[in-house]
Amino acid sequence: MNIAVSACLLGEPCRYDGMAVPCSAVDDLRSAHQLLPICPELAGGLDAPRPPCEIVTRERALRVLNVEGQDVTVAFMSGAQATLASVRAAGCKLAILKAQSPTCGNGIIYDGTFTGTHVAGYGVAARLLREEGIRVLSDLQLQEVLVASRRRHPDAPPALFAESSGECPVLETERLVLRALGPDDVPDVFAYCSDPDIGADAGWPLHRTLEDSRLFVTQIANAPHVFGIFEKRGESTGPCRGSVGLIDDPHRKNVDCLMLGYALAKEAWGRGLMTEAVREVISYGFEELGLGMVTVNHYAFNQRSRRVIEKCGFRLEGTLRGAEPGPDGMPQDMTFYSLGAEEWRGEGL
Repeated sequence: MNIAVSACLLGEPCRYDGMAVPCSAVDDLRSAHQLLPICPELAGGLDAPRPPCEIVTRERALRVLNVEGQDVTVAFMSGAQATLASVRAAGCKLAILKAQSPTCGNGIIYDGTFTGTHVAGYGVAARLLREEGIRVLSDLQLQEVLVASRRRHPDAPPALFAESSGECPVLETERLVLRALGPDDVPDVFAYCSDPDIGADAGWPLHRTLEDSRLFVTQIANAPHVFGIFEKRGESTGPCRGSVGLIDDPHRKNVDCLMLGYALAKEAWGRGLMTEAVREVISYGFEELGLGMVTVNHYAFNQRSRRVIEKCGFRLEGTLRGAEPGPDGMPQDMTFYSLGAEEWRGEGL
């Protein structure tokens, strides 16, 4: 994976005080990934060392001052634009940036009073990268995610860097194994995806041929964080009974959010299997991917899906009338839910 990284985290002396702040978790990425060192402040024409700068967060319009009272907003904005161009040219979809920085801070920054006070917010470059669909984590967030991945799946590469379902860890619950789908699973996928009730409830056309299911397995389900659902049978597993995963939410422009999707074969209904699978995938998303929010929606008529969603702690947002055409072309109302990381951890309950 190509990953943009604050140059100071890689040992380059480009911080405001002319120092580097090497991060071992970032340095460890060198062996498996292509790292793009970036320093938006230098790219904007500022020197190292330079006077400390902070975003004036009490103002609605972006303004960056240095400790001497000089307005350096233009330099910060220019550096952010140059950084975005470099990140795009390198094909980076992920950036690891220095925490709390006025240009790289991700979620927490200084408030502009130069008193060491932190507030919720994003640095100038971090907010631009996020707006353009590039996932941003701070070095502190990266370390938390890597610790969680090692704890949950010590023998697997960190899920954060997966670029396909086959690169994701295998998830397990008491009764289920959730793993990437492969060519051998195509007949099982066809068995439930050719059921007209499954596709009609989930919002996709039923599979009419094995080729439909093959395309699903090799293209749609090959995306990262999508899993087939297999029931444990002693030391092995039974046939694929469904799928569950986290995908981009087309309704939100939020790089820290993924949308839950799932489908389950009829013969597996009524046993709580999907609730069990969803809970595991939610934990995976918040702990191993460092998500800030997981969303989900269902057609308003789909009460089975509603029960799963409510059991898993999602908060009702509302119903969008005539949100999209169903498989029969008729406009369908869609009910939306979300679950924030703080709510999931119990802090917001």
